[in-house]
Amino acid sequence: MGRVAWSDSMKKLYRQRWRIWAVACLAHTVGLFHRVAMAPMADRIMADFGISATVFGSLGAGYFYVYAPMQLPAGTLADTLGPRKVITTGLLLSAAGSLIMSQAPTFAALYAGRLVVSFGVSVVWLSVLKLIMEWFRRRELATVTGLSSSLVNSGQVLAATPLALMIIFLGWRMSLVTIAQVTFGLAVASWFIIRDSPAAVGLPPISQLDGETSRRTVEARDAPSLSLRQRFKTVLGNKRLWPLFLVHFGIYGAYSTFFQSWAVVYLMQTYAVTRDFAADFILIAAVGQISGAPLVGFLSDRVLRRRRLPMVVFSAIFLVAFLFLALWQGGHLPLDVLYPVSFLAGFGVGTVPLLFAAVRELAEPSVRGTSTGLVNMGGFISAAIAQPLFGYFMDRGWTGVMVEGVRIYPQAAFQPGLLLCCGLAALGFVGALLVHETRPKISWAVGGAD
Repeated sequence: MGRVAWSDSMKKLYRQRWRIWAVACLAHTVGLFHRVAMAPMADRIMADFGISATVFGSLGAGYFYVYAPMQLPAGTLADTLGPRKVITTGLLLSAAGSLIMSQAPTFAALYAGRLVVSFGVSVVWLSVLKLIMEWFRRRELATVTGLSSSLVNSGQVLAATPLALMIIFLGWRMSLVTIAQVTFGLAVASWFIIRDSPAAVGLPPISQLDGETSRRTVEARDAPSLSLRQRFKTVLGNKRLWPLFLVHFGIYGAYSTFFQSWAVVYLMQTYAVTRDFAADFILIAAVGQISGAPLVGFLSDRVLRRRRLPMVVFSAIFLVAFLFLALWQGGHLPLDVLYPVSFLAGFGVGTVPLLFAAVRELAEPSVRGTSTGLVNMGGFISAAIAQPLFGYFMDRGWTGVMVEGVRIYPQAAFQPGLLLCCGLAALGFVGALLVHETRPKISWAVGGAD
C-alpha cells in the first residue's frame, strides 16, 4: 500500500472509530442505568409487593446472578460472533425485560423481567472493550477505556435524581416503559453504525500502527478455532489475571451494594430526606466516577506509564471513603461531609477501567474477550452476594416500625452492611497491591500467562 493510500486509510479509520465508540458506549449506559434503577424505586416496590429488605435485596442481586456467570460466555461471544451482533441482541433483550417489569402483576414476574434485563445487558460491556482493543492503539487503551467509563456512567446519573423525579411524576412502571423505548432505539443505532474491526470496512488493523507485525503469528490465531475448554484453560491458568479479579471483586462489590442498591433507602430513613434529595448522593458518586476514570487512564498512559501504581492510589481513596461512611459517628456522617465522601467513593471506582487496559497486556490476543470476562465477573459475583446480605442485616435490625406499608429501619440496622462494604473495599486494595506491573507493555508475549 502506497504512503498516500495508507494515510487516507488511517484518516478514515480515525474518523469511523469515534462514531463506533460513541454508539457502543451509549449502548452500555442501559446496563449502568439498570444497576442503579432499583435504588430510587426501592420503597415503592417493597410497599407495592409487600416484601422485606432481604427479598428486595435479592431483586437487586438477581441482576448479578445472571450478569456474573455470563461474563466468561460474553467474552467468548465478543471474540467469536463479534461486538455488533452481541450488542444489538443484548439491547433487544434488555428492552423486552424492561417491558416485562413494567407490567409485572406479581413479584415473581418482576424478578423474571429483571433477569431478562440482566441477561441482555450482561454481554454489552465486554463487546465495547473488544471494540476499543480493535480500533485504538495500545498507548491509548487506558485513556479511552477511562473515557468510556465516564460516558457509560451517565446511565448512573440518569438513574439517580432524574429517575427519582420521573418516578414521582410517572410512577415506577411507566418509567420502565420509557426505558424500554430508549433501549430499542439504541439497538437499532448499534446495528447500523457499529463495525467489529477495521478489517470489516476494508481498513488495515490498528496493530500495524503499534509495531505488532512481528507478532503476527500470534495475532493471526483465529479466535473461533479455539475450543471453549482450551479458551477457559488458558484464561483460568493465567495467574496474573487473578489480582485484577480481586480488585474488581472488592471495589465494585462495595460500590454497587451501597450506592446502586441501598443508598436511597439509607438516606431517606436515617436522615429523613426526600427521595430526590437522597438520589442526589448517587448522582454525586457517579460524577466522581465520571471524573476519576479518565484521570486514572491519563495518568497511567501518559504520566506514570504504569498500571499498578494508579490502581493502588485510587483503590486507597475508595477504601478511605468507605471507612468514613461506616465509622464516623457510627455510620451517620453529617450531610455536609457526605457530599465529598460520596464523590471520593465514586472517584476511587475510577480505577476499574484500568483493570481492562491491563488485561490487554496480560492476556493473549485470541482470548482477550474471555480474559476480560473473568476480571469483569469479580465485581458482579461480589455484588450478588453482598446486596442481599446487606438487606439481611437490615432485617435483623428492624424494630417492627412500618409507615404506609414501608418498613422503617433504625440507623443501627444499616451499620453491619456498611462494615461489610468496608471489608470488600479492603479486599480491593489488597488486590491492587498484588497486581503485576506492565508499565505498560505486552506482557503475555514474555511470560505473562504463567
